[in-house]
Amino acid sequence: MSRHRRADGGPGTLPADLTEALAAITARLVNTPDNASVLRLITEVGTDLLGAAATGVLLVRPGGGLNVVAASDGKVRFLESLQTDIDQGPCVDSIASATVITSPDLAADRAKWPDFVPAALAAGFHSAVAVPMRLDERAVGGFNLLYDTETVFERWQLELGQVVADLAVLALVQERGERRADRFLETTVTALNDRVQFGQAVGVVAGTLGMEPAAAHAAILGYATEHALALRDVTGAITDGSLDPANLT
Repeated sequence: MSRHRRADGGPGTLPADLTEALAAITARLVNTPDNASVLRLITEVGTDLLGAAATGVLLVRPGGGLNVVAASDGKVRFLESLQTDIDQGPCVDSIASATVITSPDLAADRAKWPDFVPAALAAGFHSAVAVPMRLDERAVGGFNLLYDTETVFERWQLELGQVVADLAVLALVQERGERRADRFLETTVTALNDRVQFGQAVGVVAGTLGMEPAAAHAAILGYATEHALALRDVTGAITDGSLDPANLT
């Protein structure tokens, strides 16, 4: 099923399972207490439901600046980090303007992002969508989707991307009132700590069981899902020695 419109192709179609997919997304967000799992979910939605080749998430950090808190692979993590370093790119612009930014043909936008576009093209990406993660009428992060073909984006894709970004923000924010936005920015630090802990857990599992990091990564995620545990709890148990890596398999 075509889920987006390629520059030289036919129209995309609305996925028949969209209602079920949204219900599943909402259920997982409602029942997921930790930031790492929420961020992992929206990157999965970007690739699985919105057809992106890769996805990433930037969050505004307390005091200003941006941090990369989620990425579907190493290439997009590099590109997201590049955007934060050079203050340039679709996700940076989306956060600054609190609007959706689209680039159906990145090569045509080289003048807009002269340093970002060559790096994106070299990584194999030819189009991009950046969706703001909004709270109290300002953007506190951005959801970036990268495609490996020139792509004309359907309205339903852009709207679904915004819905998912909004749901993720609601899942990450636990406090009501005037401190909601400040509390959300504080989650940036937690998300980064979760990512570091996850990396350490992957190293422990890979080293103990003699497997590749990708396999260790999958084993940890599978264990957390199978046992309905927060990802943070699983990685913490692995790193503090209370969970034997052998139990993951």
